Amino acid sequence: MKKCKIGISFFLLLILCFIFQQFKLLINYFFALALHELAHLLVAISRGYKLKLIQIDMFGLSIDLDSDLSDKDSFAVNIAGPMCNLFLCLLCLAMYSLFPTSHLVLSEFCFTNLALALFNLLPIYPLDGGKLFRSMIKSDKAYIRLDIVVRIVFITIFLGLFIYSCFTSVNYFYILMIIFFITSKRKQTPTFSLFKFNNSRSFEKVNLIKIDASDNLFKMIKQIKSHKYTIFYYPTKKLYIDEDVALTLALKYPLSTEIKDISF
Repeated sequence: MKKCKIGISFFLLLILCFIFQQFKLLINYFFALALHELAHLLVAISRGYKLKLIQIDMFGLSIDLDSDLSDKDSFAVNIAGPMCNLFLCLLCLAMYSLFPTSHLVLSEFCFTNLALALFNLLPIYPLDGGKLFRSMIKSDKAYIRLDIVVRIVFITIFLGLFIYSCFTSVNYFYILMIIFFITSKRKQTPTFSLFKFNNSRSFEKVNLIKIDASDNLFKMIKQIKSHKYTIFYYPTKKLYIDEDVALTLALKYPLSTEIKDISF
């Protein structure tokens, strides 16, 4: 399966770097971001997740996992990237004290890691800080209201910085940040999700998985995850089967039994 995708915008970035002769900055940025994403991936793998896709575009590298993060894993995986960049920044500072001449080589890499860590900790989705912010706010209504307030605050700050820069040397980076805050998604949208009302009177997000008549019970059971509630949809009979029923069927029938051979 193809696990790497390179967007057209990445080649546009290469052209711009060639025009403005900024390849050193590009290399520092992509190296810092690659280590940032690697930290995310290693923590995710250590908790049982698998890599689905690596995407490369003009904004850098990003990874997609084979399933959504559970609440207990979300903090550790999302904080790993910024912490990695802060560690690299401290490592560069340590190198400065031991080898003062290393400043000539590592100064830009150190600053890039610091900027990347601080930027990713902003509470705006899809940044890591935004994902952490979302995981802390359980109520959708409260999250939407707080997200609007946070975006307005940062838009105001960067608009003020842009206006200030107009009196010195105009910095269009602030305008790009404003566009990012306005256009970025508030939260990740799953392909399909339902809600199951559990005994603790809270809503638990679950995924709907479509199954075919030729699928067997073993394939169904294998798709059940411990951190989410699964509902299977059997379109042939327009039937919904929750994971509790699927487990009961697995006790009643051999796991090799195809769905079409089961009496519902």
